[in-house]
Amino acid sequence: MSKISTSSPKVLGFFALLFLASCLLTLSLRSSPSTSYGHQRPHPSLHDRKKNLPNVAFVTFLGAFTGGIDPNKPEDDNDDGYYVSTRVLGYQLMHSPTAGTNASIPFVVVVTDETHPRKRARLEKDGAIVIEVSRISPGWAIPGDPRWKDMMTKLRLFELVQYSKICYIDSDHLVTDRLDGIFYDEATITQHTLQDTVNQHEDEAQMPRTYMMAAHTDYWGYNHPYPPPTEGTYMNFGFAVFTPSVELFKYYLSVLAVPGRFDMGMQEQSLINYAHRREGDMPWKPLWHGWNVNWPTEKDWRAGAKSFHAKYWDTDPSHDKVLKGIWREQRAEMEGFYRGRDGGK
Repeated sequence: MSKISTSSPKVLGFFALLFLASCLLTLSLRSSPSTSYGHQRPHPSLHDRKKNLPNVAFVTFLGAFTGGIDPNKPEDDNDDGYYVSTRVLGYQLMHSPTAGTNASIPFVVVVTDETHPRKRARLEKDGAIVIEVSRISPGWAIPGDPRWKDMMTKLRLFELVQYSKICYIDSDHLVTDRLDGIFYDEATITQHTLQDTVNQHEDEAQMPRTYMMAAHTDYWGYNHPYPPPTEGTYMNFGFAVFTPSVELFKYYLSVLAVPGRFDMGMQEQSLINYAHRREGDMPWKPLWHGWNVNWPTEKDWRAGAKSFHAKYWDTDPSHDKVLKGIWREQRAEMEGFYRGRDGGK
């Protein structure tokens, strides 16, 4: 019997057919909606997807209403600009098609015992996580404006150690683009606390071994270039990224306990600027300029900035009219979104 050559065209053609048949069978099995057991192949659950997300959060603060309406009349929530703006901020970060998170990053609202239960319930219905904290007395740093009576309570943000990073945003903000990537900004890398004895005081608690504090310099007016300057030494804590730390919180409280240790004009912002001064042992780091602008104008928005710090609900004529118009559109969009989702309620 003669041997069949493996190089024969017929043999090669036979093996080619076997290979093609195998490929077709594999493709058929992979594209089938069911397994050999007849069950549909499961998709990863939302819980499974969230397990792979970084442990971060967007956080804001809402204290008691200090609007000064007639105390004999029921409070109208729409008179509380901070509350309304908190809802708008939450909508922008959670649900907006242009600015909402695509990584399921939670939106947290820190409140005090004086924040009305009705407002808390509405914020939770919107999708926010509401956390009540105990108030911190300003001690010697008594504010001159009643709106600021709870500003030192914002130091409680540093006790939220269930999060590895927090992007804190004052409620009076307009967000027009997604901010998820801010948690990967190089300024948010953990830093080692320096050990210069000149910056260590016996009447202050020990600083933590590591910390992270990133923000923008305060621009002190609308007439700034874009990109804005980064060489300023005074940070604006209205928009900042930091790592919560009980040790850091205790250090802040020890600073607050020393009368005159910092200029109390801007309350907690002044304290944090003292603790993280550029020449100190825990200097703050500048974020990429595009994440946020304080004292914002239309020019900043058109140049690509993503969020803007101003009280757009009020009648201040200095506020940029274009940005105020966008905020009002966002408010209307927020109200329409929740009416539709909640069945008109």
